[in-house]
Amino acid sequence: MARILVIDDNADLLQMIRMLLEGRGHHQVILSAEGKEGLEKALADPPDLAIIDVMMPGMTGYEVCRRMRQEPATANIPIIILTARGQPVDRQAALEAGADDYMAKPVTMADLLERVNSLLAQKPARAPAGPRGGVIAVLSLRGGVGATTVAVNTAATFVRQAPERVCVVDLSPSSGHVALQLGLRPEPNWSALGLLSSSPNPSLMRNYLLVHPSRLYVLAAPFVPVFESGLTPQLTRMVVDMLRQSFDTVVVDLPSVLGEGVMAVLENADSICVVTTADQGSIQTTIATLQVLKAWSSRVRLALNQIVPGGAPPVDALQRVLKQSFAAVIPFDEAQGQALAQGKPLALAAPTSPLAQGVAQLTQRVTLGAA
Repeated sequence: MARILVIDDNADLLQMIRMLLEGRGHHQVILSAEGKEGLEKALADPPDLAIIDVMMPGMTGYEVCRRMRQEPATANIPIIILTARGQPVDRQAALEAGADDYMAKPVTMADLLERVNSLLAQKPARAPAGPRGGVIAVLSLRGGVGATTVAVNTAATFVRQAPERVCVVDLSPSSGHVALQLGLRPEPNWSALGLLSSSPNPSLMRNYLLVHPSRLYVLAAPFVPVFESGLTPQLTRMVVDMLRQSFDTVVVDLPSVLGEGVMAVLENADSICVVTTADQGSIQTTIATLQVLKAWSSRVRLALNQIVPGGAPPVDALQRVLKQSFAAVIPFDEAQGQALAQGKPLALAAPTSPLAQGVAQLTQRVTLGAA
């Protein structure tokens, strides 16, 4: 027995399909008469299969289908599109929206049940879980050390192995660069979250996420700098907690100021990646940062990022000064300049490049359950 969601504004057809699927198919059926409500039901409790009509008021079946494909919880659910139009262009539109099958009305109940059972039989077993990073906070209290580059490429490394299960968050209130490094326009972004009359929920949060072609989700920072912090500490914690529920890995690029919102993320992060370079000023700031994070030292991972060309940094000497080993040493990569200009992170565009390999080493050290 499968759980099947049926979305159609025709009440008589809804009841006919319900009787068919429950009586002859022995399935459990969830009904909805409108697209928005049906989408909310799908996201709140994902079914095993969905049957969706195209022409509905408010939100069309195509839009419902696209939104389901964008959500990690419903991305792989089999979908049958029903439509009164039977032209080849209509079938193509259904498939482009993400449907697995397409049926033109009027449909015979026998054919519909056959299609349903066929798709359920073909549904692959749930893919084994990919690597999980939990919430990874990326921090440097000294600007210009490449913390955003590390955050973006860390998220990109995870998404290569687990598409649609990774989100990267840019909490910079001063025109952050995560979206820029991914070649995305930062609209929508988190700036409007603080203006909501009620607390956001996981379904509503989807409206504020960008989707990169790699299927990496992005909560971008606003292009125009925000006065003060932009998000309250309570709302920051709430947003990160909701994203944790929806994604296996959430990489948070933190601003270089230890405000209350930053501390709220650090307190609840599974890993804290402190990024530093080999110059004297950065090392001094890192020593001070480690003092502040002393209570969470077991979760802190140091990443040495070489942002300028030259010889190899004195890793052993730096580790003695910092009194902590580096989880990863990320070498200078001359291709990074072009990657920034093109909005194509090296972890995606050139996974064997020196920078991508260095970040891959870091992700191994922050993966939950890794030795």
